[in-house]
Amino acid sequence: MKNLLTSRKFWSLAIALLILLVGVFYPAFQIDEEQTIGLVIIAAMYILGVAVDPGPGGWRGVLASRKFWAAAVGLLIIFTNAFGLKLPNEITPEFMIYVCVIIGTYIGGVALESKFKPAQ
Repeated sequence: MKNLLTSRKFWSLAIALLILLVGVFYPAFQIDEEQTIGLVIIAAMYILGVAVDPGPGGWRGVLASRKFWAAAVGLLIIFTNAFGLKLPNEITPEFMIYVCVIIGTYIGGVALESKFKPAQ
């Protein structure tokens, strides 16, 4: 049980599910299909990224992780947009999916880079 509660993969899953549940039970939080897809992409890539390269442990390791900060920025964009933050008209829902895909790809790339870095 302790391993579960200290797992970054578990907490990222729990946060993603919580955001989806807030969208169901809190009417002011409007998360549409595009935002849901973006949320799933970011959460899935973060979980896979941490599985491939967990990095250093503890809070210091989490706060130093590029994967964590990329996921946090992506989720912040989705979260604020769901609460009605008005983005410029040029930023369409389809564009938001592209941003989330790029963030997810970055997370995966950082994990693979760290895992397969040649020994020096």
